[in-house]
Amino acid sequence: MTRYPLTVDGAVELAVVDRGGFDESRHIGAAVVVDASGNVLRELGDGGASIYPRSSMKPFQALAVRRSGAVFRDAELALSSASHAGSLRHQEVVSAMLAAHGNTEDDLGCPPAYPLDPDGARLASGERRLAMNCSGKHAAMLAACRVNGWDLASYLDPAHPLQTTVIAVVQEFMGERIDHTAPDGCGAPVFPVTLRGLAGGIGRLVNGGDPDTQELVAAVLANPWAIDGEGRADTTVIESLGVYSKGGAEGVMTMGVPGGPAVAVKTLDGSPRAGTLAALTLLVSVGALDADAVAPVLEKAVSPVLGRGKRVGRVRPGAALTAR
Repeated sequence: MTRYPLTVDGAVELAVVDRGGFDESRHIGAAVVVDASGNVLRELGDGGASIYPRSSMKPFQALAVRRSGAVFRDAELALSSASHAGSLRHQEVVSAMLAAHGNTEDDLGCPPAYPLDPDGARLASGERRLAMNCSGKHAAMLAACRVNGWDLASYLDPAHPLQTTVIAVVQEFMGERIDHTAPDGCGAPVFPVTLRGLAGGIGRLVNGGDPDTQELVAAVLANPWAIDGEGRADTTVIESLGVYSKGGAEGVMTMGVPGGPAVAVKTLDGSPRAGTLAALTLLVSVGALDADAVAPVLEKAVSPVLGRGKRVGRVRPGAALTAR
């Protein structure tokens, strides 16, 4: 296949931001919804364009770790696929994941960072790798290296045995050949895939019949705090609706309803503001979720439009989401 990026010509209006009753900003992008069998139900914009999934690729990296013989369960398994807020609770679990396989924080290849969690940031004495939102994934990758006797220092190299296993898993779930790689923000390789491929991959994940995928999804749904953080978008969606939700940097959002449809969204300007709104609105539009149940979740999960600390506007679905 010939890959090409999402462009303005392939994008449609996903969300509108109004302030005081006057439209201030618009977010454009593309989205694809597939049913439980992978058939496209709705496509907004160019679903054949390729994007970097960014952190929405983490569940497939976690599956590669598991298939490599490093088996985590419960909160640790959820953390292996998380973009966590770096709370003290998150850091404690990641520390345990490292220690269980003879690794330390110094072995982590992700960069140091301050916690995204307000309490964690307040108590932090400085940046550290353990607080970086991808540290759980990296701890899991290091565990796979220990189990197999693979080199730890080069575990982020695209040619490393662990990363070639990741590529195999991504190709299996996305149904696309991986032909390009680049470093993600945390340093791990990331690969462009089409929005159709990403939506299909999330659908195969949440509807997978094998024990590995079932256990991973079950761990995330049972530990929503671990995948993101208290009060944060993915955690809120999972807690309130029982929907698998995994966002990624640069305006990527994926969701999957166990036994039902899955959706992948990319906002062209990279803003995360439209992702949760677009994904949930699309799942309602295909009958996978109830609008009345989704409404209060959107109030919590979508960033408010504020003036002097008070709500003065809202983010609403754009023309492409409301058109039928």
